[in-house]
Amino acid sequence: MQNLKINLCLVMVLMSGAVFALTSDRKAKIVIEGPGCVSKLKLDQTECKKGLKIVQGSMIIKSTYGMIHHKNKGVENILMKGDQVYMEQMMDDKDKMVIRANEVDYRKADEKVYLKGNVSITSSIGVTTGEEIEFNLLTQEITAKGEEATQQFRMEIDQNND
Repeated sequence: MQNLKINLCLVMVLMSGAVFALTSDRKAKIVIEGPGCVSKLKLDQTECKKGLKIVQGSMIIKSTYGMIHHKNKGVENILMKGDQVYMEQMMDDKDKMVIRANEVDYRKADEKVYLKGNVSITSSIGVTTGEEIEFNLLTQEITAKGEEATQQFRMEIDQNND
């Protein structure tokens, strides 16, 4: 029952980010850049050993390392890690959501984002933290992963946050 409550709260926190991201962001061009990135066209991958920045509308993601796998003229998988990966995005209600993690792994085929290591998600409702979190983009379900019995996460809801 406790896990059900936790999943429900986590869904509410992140649903505000995924569902209510600026409408214009969804249609904006994706810009991927970094110093010293190398694209290996035969392998359908781009590696950025000195840093990676991804911008799409108000969404900004920065990391000290990035590996992008391409497929069918699109992005298939993006792995970002190193010093804390930082992501921010404005929501339709003009609030900003910020995600930090040691590793962020986006997998388009699964429609999931895997967050690992010192995860922190800050939104208008409050702050959620944990070590391993899986975010299903289709169902908007957030699941604490890792060794289920020992997986710790914490949610602080600020009811006075206007």
